[in-house]
Amino acid sequence: MLPAQMVGVLCTLSAVACGLITGLIVKVLSDDLSLLTTLFYRFLFCLPLLFVTALWVRGRDFYKLHQKKTMVVRVIFGLSGILLWFLALRNISLGQATALFQSSVLFVTLASPFVLAEKVGPYRMSAVLVGMIGIILLTDPFSGPLSGGVWYAVVGAVVHAGLSLSLRRLGKKDEPVTIALLHNVAGFTLWSACLLVVPAQMQMPDSHHWPLLIALGVISSLLQLSFTTAYQFSDAVVVVTLRYLQVPSAGILGFLLFSEVPSYLQAGGTVIVISSCMFIVWREFVISRTQPSENR
Repeated sequence: MLPAQMVGVLCTLSAVACGLITGLIVKVLSDDLSLLTTLFYRFLFCLPLLFVTALWVRGRDFYKLHQKKTMVVRVIFGLSGILLWFLALRNISLGQATALFQSSVLFVTLASPFVLAEKVGPYRMSAVLVGMIGIILLTDPFSGPLSGGVWYAVVGAVVHAGLSLSLRRLGKKDEPVTIALLHNVAGFTLWSACLLVVPAQMQMPDSHHWPLLIALGVISSLLQLSFTTAYQFSDAVVVVTLRYLQVPSAGILGFLLFSEVPSYLQAGGTVIVISSCMFIVWREFVISRTQPSENR
């Protein structure tokens, strides 16, 4: 049986893959459908899989939650983060949006000892800082005036840090599937209400949009479950640091699908980011087989 820390690593890698796919779908749909329409269907098609999974895992207790106040905080951070993520993808490149969002690890690292009482030793702190240098090289977002899309991504990074910390706390006492289900029910309710207030934003998708919208919802469900479960088994800093892998992957996909050509600095940043992630994985592998020490 895999150690808990390694289960957290595998769940994080699954979340990274799902995040890449959903980002691509949102990018493709951004030219044809309004923001509210995309958000509405994203949450609508999330619910069936989550509901069935919750019933299967928890039975009649599928909706029961112990930490209600923390769940409210998670919903606020989660829905705000998704909105900012969609806005960023609609305004800047996939690679840049992804990289800026991953900078949330800095805020998680700074807040984890105070909010969650997690120890962040010199090894992990060094890996995080090296990864941040790689992100700066990879994106160079401050080479010109900051666009609205960049601001969406930067604010989204701060919000995502709050989400990471709230998920870590929820994962200690509550079931991941319940957390994911309630979050998506709240999101579906919110965006449905927004469309009732602004009905002009509701668009009927064409036939070729439906497979993408359904995939967006289903894969987002898998992302939610993977991400929430990861925080149940690993520290917040570890999970967010491993999500660095999404940065070079998004850059490669952006080049292949949207002709986003990286510079030499961006290529160097990619190498640094991947190296820091692999170091974290190796460090967690070692720690899981020895007693925890101060120098994690």
